[in-house]
Amino acid sequence: MAKYFPTFIKLILLTVLAAACQKINNTQESDRGSLQQQTGKLSYGDTLFYNHAISGDKFAAIVSRPAGTAIYKAIPGGLSLDSLTGRINISKSESGLRYKVFAVNEQGLAIDSVKLVVSGIDYADGIYNLNATPNSYDTAFPIYNARPELPMPCDDDDDDELDLCVFDETDLDGDGNDDIAGVIQEKLLVDIKRGTIDLEASFRAGLFGSSTPANGSMKTLLMYYRLGDASNKALQKIQLQIHYYRSVNDIPQQLLNELNNRRYQAAEVNGRLTRTVEFQSYLKPKRPPILIIVGAI
Repeated sequence: MAKYFPTFIKLILLTVLAAACQKINNTQESDRGSLQQQTGKLSYGDTLFYNHAISGDKFAAIVSRPAGTAIYKAIPGGLSLDSLTGRINISKSESGLRYKVFAVNEQGLAIDSVKLVVSGIDYADGIYNLNATPNSYDTAFPIYNARPELPMPCDDDDDDELDLCVFDETDLDGDGNDDIAGVIQEKLLVDIKRGTIDLEASFRAGLFGSSTPANGSMKTLLMYYRLGDASNKALQKIQLQIHYYRSVNDIPQQLLNELNNRRYQAAEVNGRLTRTVEFQSYLKPKRPPILIIVGAI
């Protein structure tokens, strides 16, 4: 039996050594998994988020982030973002916008970024000249999910029972009764099925209280709506800011600067972060859309 003893010892040692190696490998795999979480690209696991008709708030959480991330920031304004955890409250964010979320290090530099969209509608900021042709120049068209080329998730027929979208919603709690007057009552003439806004007709109807309003008149309105998409017709809202000037030359430079700033901001959001940059915290919020009516008198 003695001659087999060294072999027996060898088997024990080999078994112990194999178990130790396996433990080391498992530890290394765990460390690699943790490291991937820390050094991966900034991601929420998706880039399009819908509001839903739920009793509580809906959240989107970070699934990976680069090493060295200290805080999170976002442009434009309107995203309900926890700067420490990166968690987004979708229910409390402005819908219909594309955002860029930045991972920012302790030196204040953006080391990575990700673009995402909170589903809904927006309207392009711009100047609408009522004296120009064709008539489409007088119409503000809704932009769905931050993509102007994307068709609206709405029907095109006149059957009220099949309406997929509702614009200027006045029944906020869904009980069949009007809870608010709505923007149409304020003379902002919105197509309740398609969301287009006839700005000339609105102007003629007395949007600013008169067919000959004072130069520089301004009105801010809140419109509620529902969409026939994955939001399941959850109640959403958008605030609109409408200005009137007799001519383009009457538009204040400060307002023109704001339009330019928003165009620059859109380019920042839609562009790619290709290098480590200082986070541009001075950029102003996007909302509300600015619709400037000129001419017509």
